[in-house]
Amino acid sequence: MIPGRPGQGVPPAYAPQRAVLRRPRAPRILAAGLLAAGLTVAAGPTATATGTGPGTATTTGTTAGTGTGTTTTSGTTTAPRSGTGRAALGTCAGPTLQTLDRLPGSFAVVKALGSPGISAGSSADVPVYWTGAEVHRVPIPPGNLAGEVTAINRHGLMVGTLRNPSTNATQAFSFRIGNAKVRLLPGGIAAHDVNDSGVIAGVGSGHTAVLWKNNTVFRSLTVDTATGEYGGAFTAVGINNAGTVIGGGTRYIEGEWVGVGLLWKAGTPGHARTLLPQAAPNEGYSSVATDISRAGRVVGHRLFTWGTQVYWDRPYTQPPTDVAGLPGLGAEGYFTAISPNGRLTVGYAPNRWADPGEERGAAQVWTGGTMVKLPRLDPLGTAEAHAAADDGRIGGYATGLPDPEGPETAYPVIWRCS
Repeated sequence: MIPGRPGQGVPPAYAPQRAVLRRPRAPRILAAGLLAAGLTVAAGPTATATGTGPGTATTTGTTAGTGTGTTTTSGTTTAPRSGTGRAALGTCAGPTLQTLDRLPGSFAVVKALGSPGISAGSSADVPVYWTGAEVHRVPIPPGNLAGEVTAINRHGLMVGTLRNPSTNATQAFSFRIGNAKVRLLPGGIAAHDVNDSGVIAGVGSGHTAVLWKNNTVFRSLTVDTATGEYGGAFTAVGINNAGTVIGGGTRYIEGEWVGVGLLWKAGTPGHARTLLPQAAPNEGYSSVATDISRAGRVVGHRLFTWGTQVYWDRPYTQPPTDVAGLPGLGAEGYFTAISPNGRLTVGYAPNRWADPGEERGAAQVWTGGTMVKLPRLDPLGTAEAHAAADDGRIGGYATGLPDPEGPETAYPVIWRCS
């Protein structure tokens, strides 16, 4: 939050965490600027390439900080020694970890999960997808562009955002495996989610939330400035199959600019509803919505001195429910995604204040009980989860051997609940 009066300076623009191209050890963005203005680029085919990587799977039953042993194989996911079959609703016992291939570079992450065997995200700063463990470049226009895939629907439609590293100008796109090139969304500077009907949620050229369908603007989303002053930029970050949209913006409340979660009802032209809580006098904080399930559960976090993972349920008239974080990793935690069926809610606990040699940030999954710590590649490495699927898959990254003097290598990974 930034103290001040309306018109003084520039209010902080909401930046959903799903749109951030993450790096390990980077400072966490609690209130940050939106992606820069869009850049229109000419579409053109780029050769699809594959990379190489470790292609290994590790099983580590880690629940609330306790482990049950590790099994490692090559190229396949090994089931935990004490469990069989797919996880029952509301459980994630003995999660397994599979490392996917990556392009040359220090950072790769799974941000989206499609049909079994298909995932997507970024590697070496470019959008990619995986078939099994094999990585493929998304064919983006020429021009040394960066970017990532952020979502896939059940029919294989991927969406994401391209970025020009020289200007930070961005462009929203969609893509299907087998197409010669991506499809640029008209007037789009970021695409964050897509539902099974093909409706894409993101940000338009006016830095406001929009929906696309069939490569045209389907709906422009609005906020009600008659009920309070909002910042000039807001975004849509999630949409479920019913058409309910979530996002965020900034609002001037009790003398401060704070981030607020927003929700647009399905099938109505009305303004966004602001998700509670509102800031109390002299206690400004931000609420961030990151994902929504089919049934309408919204997950995200509250930001004050640090983040606290929360969820909102219909009819969204009450403040969110706090969820306790991982024991031993401090109070800070963030929810980044929920599976469409609502079974798995995933995120990470950064443990930013860990001393050298102490346990650092961990990926986590919550099924309604105790938070579960997902396996790491290295005991002192970090991990984050950014996607969850109905079949028990969780996508994200995990670092290998940590190097305090330089960047860490982050591997794209898939965890599976059993």
